Formats: sequence, C-alpha cells, structure tokens
Amino acid sequence: MNPQDRKQQNLTATYEALLQLMSQKPLTDISITELCQHAHVSRTYFYRNFTSFDQIILAYQEQAMLEYLHKLPHQSQLNLSTFMTHYFTLMQQMASTNQLLINNGKLNIIIESFQTVNTLLLKQERIPKHSKTIQRPYYLAYFSGAVVNVLTTWLQNGMVETPQYLGQLVASFATRQNHSDK
Repeated sequence: MNPQDRKQQNLTATYEALLQLMSQKPLTDISITELCQHAHVSRTYFYRNFTSFDQIILAYQEQAMLEYLHKLPHQSQLNLSTFMTHYFTLMQQMASTNQLLINNGKLNIIIESFQTVNTLLLKQERIPKHSKTIQRPYYLAYFSGAVVNVLTTWLQNGMVETPQYLGQLVASFATRQNHSDK
C-alpha cells in the first residue's frame, strides 16, 4: 500500500471510529487512547496529524466533498444551482453522519468544510462567482452559514424536498442577493 493510500485508510478508520464512539457517548467523554484503540491507529499517528477531534472530522469531511465533486462533469464551470444540487445530494447521502455531528455541537465543522471547498472551487474557477459581493469581507462566511442552515433545517424536516429543489432555491437566493447589490 502506498503512503497516500495508507494515510487515507488511517483517516477513514479514525473518522469512522470517532463517529461510532460519538453515537455511544458525548464527545467530551471520548479519550484519545480510546479513539486510537477503536481505529486501530497509534497515538503517535493521532498526535502527528491532529490536535483535536474537530480536525479529524474536518479533514474527512473536506476530503469526502472534494472526492465527490471531483466526480462531477468536467465542464468548464458548474452553475450555482448544479453545484448546490450536488452538495445537497452528497449531504443527503451523509444524512445520519451530519445529524450526529449536529447533535454533538459540530455544526461549525460542516460550515467550515463547505467554506473551504467552496473557496477552492472558486479559485479553480469550477463554480462561478455567483454574486458581486462574493469578494466583500465576510460574504463567504455568510453564504456558507446560510447554506448549512438550509441543510440543517432540511435534515430536521426529514429531507422531504429533493436536492435539486434545494440547489435551485439556494441559487435563487444568491441571484436575488446579486440583483439587490446593483
């Protein structure tokens, strides 16, 4: 196994062990030793790669989003509605995990991972700058929080609407914001 595959395998094992433990008890009651034993990784691995449980969750979430988005059609740019539809589709697939994270007070990690991936895709020009205000201070934080708030409400309401509907809805909100900036 090459080093990159081993690194991914360890991250996945650690993340899955953390989720399993989080489903059994509060995060504050989980020790690093216990996590490492459940993940079959060394404490050295943990301390070399992470300073907190949040970093494990963030690293895995960002990796999962990037892998998923990498599989998207390779057209020059995805419109915002398509990008958001794909985001909500992935979040639907990860619904139980996301609910577990939300229940454990880790909403900020979901927001941060969305923000990081969104920033990367904007830099790569894979998604359009959907609003003139996107370069204003704090806009990305505002947009990321809004999207994850929609996600949270959707999860809590049982995901009745389709990811396509939510993608179009978020895109329409952003488009209205853009028109109000003129």
